[in-house]
Amino acid sequence: MANRQTIAPGASQRNPAPAAEVGRARNLPTGEVGPDTFLPEAIASKKKGRYGTQNLIVVALQGLGWAACLTAIEHAPVWLAVLLTFAFCMLMQGVFSMMHEYFHDNAHPDRRVGYAIGIIGATLFGTSATLHRVNHWGHHVRNRTPAEQGEFIHEGESALGKVALYYFAITVGLWLSGLVFPVLALFIPFRAVAWLSAHRRYNTYSAAFSQFKARDWTRMRIEALGLIAFWTLVVMFGPWSATTLVVSYACFAFSWSSLQWVYHLRTPLHVVEGAYNLRLPLVLRWAWLSFNMNLTHHRRPYLPWQELAAASDMRETQPMWYRWGLMFKPPVRFPDDLSSLEKRYF
Repeated sequence: MANRQTIAPGASQRNPAPAAEVGRARNLPTGEVGPDTFLPEAIASKKKGRYGTQNLIVVALQGLGWAACLTAIEHAPVWLAVLLTFAFCMLMQGVFSMMHEYFHDNAHPDRRVGYAIGIIGATLFGTSATLHRVNHWGHHVRNRTPAEQGEFIHEGESALGKVALYYFAITVGLWLSGLVFPVLALFIPFRAVAWLSAHRRYNTYSAAFSQFKARDWTRMRIEALGLIAFWTLVVMFGPWSATTLVVSYACFAFSWSSLQWVYHLRTPLHVVEGAYNLRLPLVLRWAWLSFNMNLTHHRRPYLPWQELAAASDMRETQPMWYRWGLMFKPPVRFPDDLSSLEKRYF
C-alpha cells in the first residue's frame, strides 16, 4: 500500500465542468444540482451514440450468451454449474452496462434503436428500462447527498430499520424492486408518486419518484406488460427448468445488488468525486463494458463505455474485491469527523 494518495471529502479534483456548460437537465428536482445540470459534452450530433453498430453486436452477443449460459447450467454437473452461474452473473453485469448506455443516449445514434437496446437489456435483466433510466439520472444528481448515504444512520432514522433495509437492499432488494415495482405500477395511478416520494430525503429511490413524469409512468407500464409476456413465454415454453432460472437469477440478484453501491459508499460527500474507479481483471472489465471506471463516468457522464478505460487514470483506483468487502459492514451513525471518507488510492 505504498504511494497511497488521499483526497479530502468534498474536495474537487481534475476535470471540473466548465461554467459555460451549466444548464437545466431533464427531470431535475428543484434545488438540486449535479453533473446532469451540465449540457452534454461538445460533440457533433452525428457522433452521439457513435458506437451504435458495435453496441448492436454486443447486445446480440449478450443475448446469445444469456441463452448459452442458462442452457449450459441446465445440463452441467453441480461443480460446473457453480462456475457457469458465476459466468452468468458477470455477463448480466454487462447487460446492465448496455442498459446504462441507453440511459445516457450512447447506445445508438438513432434514439429508437437505442431505446430498443435498452428494452432488450432490461427484459433479460428482469426490469423496466424507463424505471432504471429515471433512477439513474437522479443518481447523478443525488450522489453522496443524504439520500445516497446508505452507510450512515441520520438523526431521526431508526437504526434497526436502516440496518435491515441496507442488508435487504445489497443482498437482493435492489434487483427485486426493479422486477416487482413495474408490475405493481400497472395497478398504481401516476398521482401516487407524491406519496411514494415522501421519504426522499434519506432514500434515493423514494426521491426518484418525484422525477417521474406521466409519460415515464405510462412507458414503464407498457414495458412491464412486455416483461410479463416475455417471461411467461420463457417459463412456459423455454428449455430451462424453474430451478435453473430461479437459482441463476437469485445469484445474479445478489451479485448485482451487492455491487450497485460499491463505487460510492464511504467516499467524499461530493456529487461528482464521491466515486471510485475500481480495478478488475481485464476479461471482467470487458464483460462489464468498463462499468468499473465509475469515477471517470461521473466526471464525464456522456462518455461512451468504449472510451472510459483510456480516459481513466489507473493511479486513481482501488481493487474491486476490497471495496466489495466493505459493502457488508453495517451502517453507523453519521460521524462528526469525516476524515474516514478521504480517498485512498492503492
